[in-house]
Amino acid sequence: MTDTPNNDSAKARFCGKKGRSGPRKGNRNNMRHGLRAGKLPVDCQHVEIQCNMLRRQLEDAVIAARGEVNLVDAANIQTALKWERHGALALRWLRVSGDKLKPVEQLTFSREIARASTERDKALAALKLDRDAKDSVLDALYARVPKVLTNHDGAADAGDR
Repeated sequence: MTDTPNNDSAKARFCGKKGRSGPRKGNRNNMRHGLRAGKLPVDCQHVEIQCNMLRRQLEDAVIAARGEVNLVDAANIQTALKWERHGALALRWLRVSGDKLKPVEQLTFSREIARASTERDKALAALKLDRDAKDSVLDALYARVPKVLTNHDGAADAGDR
């Protein structure tokens, strides 16, 4: 027979004090799997940090606009981050190795940087975070159902006839 851990000790380990247990405010562990934009070599760590900051900003913007990050929003955020990382890495490699490249190769890197920006912007546009406040007001007005004015006895007001 195999030994199993004592469930009573496991329960005691996870019970806390009311109001003081659980994650700290702003903890994102319950939002996603905990992975970031991807691990890069040590000399590209700044790109990884930049992408993680952008991810958090985009998630906060989507949550502020909709109250949650759904699957489509998460996919658009991930697409935007991958293009951002692609452009940042191309820019870094152009900066580091630019003097060793032929002009045609330099233009290729430059084209990739511009293409990454365009594709990132398409993914950000798909999030639809740029709606004006007037659009929200119009949506709210059309969603309202007008009430019929009535007297105390239930008859319609004379102004409505």
